[in-house]
Amino acid sequence: MDKDILARYNSVEGADDYLHKFERHWTERVNNWHEQRLIRRFLRLVSTVDPNGLALDLPCGYGRLYSIVRELGIPVVESDWSFPLLTTARKIHGRRYGLETSPNYVRATALALPFGAGTFEFVLSARLSHHIRDHEQRLQHLREVLRVSRKWAMFTYFDAGSVKNQMHEFGRRFRGKRPKWTLTFEEVQSVGHAEGFQVVQWAWISRFFSGHRYVLMRRN
Repeated sequence: MDKDILARYNSVEGADDYLHKFERHWTERVNNWHEQRLIRRFLRLVSTVDPNGLALDLPCGYGRLYSIVRELGIPVVESDWSFPLLTTARKIHGRRYGLETSPNYVRATALALPFGAGTFEFVLSARLSHHIRDHEQRLQHLREVLRVSRKWAMFTYFDAGSVKNQMHEFGRRFRGKRPKWTLTFEEVQSVGHAEGFQVVQWAWISRFFSGHRYVLMRRN
């Protein structure tokens, strides 16, 4: 993964900046509201979860989506590369849910998760893929998400065919910006098929304001 991005998120300053990311601009606030509704809608499709199982939220950041994932009714492991963000998440959850001594916080890289195959009933990996510079590593991230899932996986990636990306590609000809770090839906389906998963549902966070596509997969 990009070393500068990892260093920024693992710094106190970077973690504090991310803590307020979804409050700064009206498009981020709208996307955040829509994203949480979308996740809850997808979770209604998640069935036959072992009540003795675990869920994984990675990267968890400051725990923005924890309250939604825990609605599955099983313990949630919060995992991230950033020590400051994990510390912040633990403090927030401690105040809200009394989880000061919870052991369910794990520092990890998404490219080599420290969990065995099929450890989790449900895995959520939101808003990480587009931070991974190398194309093969973006595919590896998806393989790892599916590897540690026994049954269900939900994730986002920045879609190469999205309106947002097409607009970016057109505009960067004149502004000299770098290309977005994307995948295609066909690539995502192919990786899922190879790992024994099928797409159950997908949706855009926002068709015009975001190129992120949410995908829910189930192991065959």
